[in-house]
Amino acid sequence: MATEIPGNLWLAELWQEHKERLLKLLTLRMPPVLLRRLSPEDLLQETYLACGTRLDFLQAEPQVPIYVKLRRIALQTLADQERYHLGAGKRDAMKESTPDSDEQTDGAMDAWAGFADSISSPRSHIEKLERRAIIRRLLREMPETDREILQLRHFEEMSNRECAAALGIAEKAASIRYVRALKRFQEAVNGTGFFS
Repeated sequence: MATEIPGNLWLAELWQEHKERLLKLLTLRMPPVLLRRLSPEDLLQETYLACGTRLDFLQAEPQVPIYVKLRRIALQTLADQERYHLGAGKRDAMKESTPDSDEQTDGAMDAWAGFADSISSPRSHIEKLERRAIIRRLLREMPETDREILQLRHFEEMSNRECAAALGIAEKAASIRYVRALKRFQEAVNGTGFFS
């Protein structure tokens, strides 16, 4: 008869395996205004505590990749912390420092700019701010579904199976969505003339 691993030990082992991916996710997804109140590491700790109260959810439906479940809890924790820190009755976080005009953190913008570089062959280096302005424009013009699948695959390093589970679609549909989004983004990047 097999012995069952206690929930807290199981979670600790699981956490060690996935915490770096979750930290990367939170770093990319945290809005700059929330970064004035919390660090990604603080949010990661809050996520771990939330996972401890959701063991039944984590252990249910074994066909769903465990990272997808952990990711869902992390994003829910992020939303909860945004409501808590940025909600009514709090000191205005927007006045704590000058906000950037876009919603992307520096880490997220660096990731998008690096991704644009990786799918093209730059002939010369452009200034970082100029490249970021181009990427911001491309992101504004890009459909949300394209942005999401590219973020999942390239920044969160999710497999096609994990992407499909996170998006609630079939694996084949996730694969097609990814290929189409990648092609459209690559065409947009190359169309700027700065990355080709």
